[in-house]
Amino acid sequence: MRNPFGTYLKHAFANQYNYIAMALFGGLGVLLDPGWLMIGGGLELLYLWMMASNPRYMRHVDSLIEDEKALNYEALRDKLWAQIELEQRDNYRALEQQAVRISADELPRNLQDDPFFQQNRRKVATLLANYLRMAVAVTRYNRYLDSADPQKITENIERLQSELGEASERVVGIKKKNIEVLQKRLDKLEKAKSNLEYLKAQMETIEDTMHLAVDQITTQSDPKGSSMQIDNLLFNLQETELIAQEMESVLELEDGLDESFNLPRERE
Repeated sequence: MRNPFGTYLKHAFANQYNYIAMALFGGLGVLLDPGWLMIGGGLELLYLWMMASNPRYMRHVDSLIEDEKALNYEALRDKLWAQIELEQRDNYRALEQQAVRISADELPRNLQDDPFFQQNRRKVATLLANYLRMAVAVTRYNRYLDSADPQKITENIERLQSELGEASERVVGIKKKNIEVLQKRLDKLEKAKSNLEYLKAQMETIEDTMHLAVDQITTQSDPKGSSMQIDNLLFNLQETELIAQEMESVLELEDGLDESFNLPRERE
């Protein structure tokens, strides 16, 4: 979907070479002949119309706008920040500082124009977004596990099992149902522990990849290699999403989850 025509006009007008041309014609109009102002104004209108109507330029502007949206991980951070525990916040802040090192304002122009650099910036932003969602998931898993006592559940199961021999047939049926419920809850806790370990391992991988990729990007030592490393990690995260779709959500059954992200889970 195309952006409004005015968007392309705005980008064309803000071009640094357009400013130089306007300053040139303005100076000629003031110093030599006011007619240069009219000539400059006419050429400016022609330039704006030609650029804003050029399909190639329109695609370029569309790409820039999409990049701005993709790189706006701050909006997602603000949305999810209250749902993330303190330790995960500190880890994320450290990663975000790495991303700042490859912001457009911090690097030379020749690197900013490198296509691999632009791709890597988008991919780093994607890694940050994934890290934020995983931090929320880790926080919720931690809270879920902290709220339960597996030892107490196990003791209750053993107690109910020991009472089956002395109970009436009617009571035995009830106790067996209670044992089944407690066992399911114990299984969910075990699965939650496994999922939590898996999430933390993925987050550590993101941290290591981010540090290495940013170092390679800023030193221009291997920008293509950085891109491939990030691609491999993003592929693994996509596989994690597939795993999430196959598994029943532990927390969703307990107290519900927001629909803003999917929790990675292991295959059964």
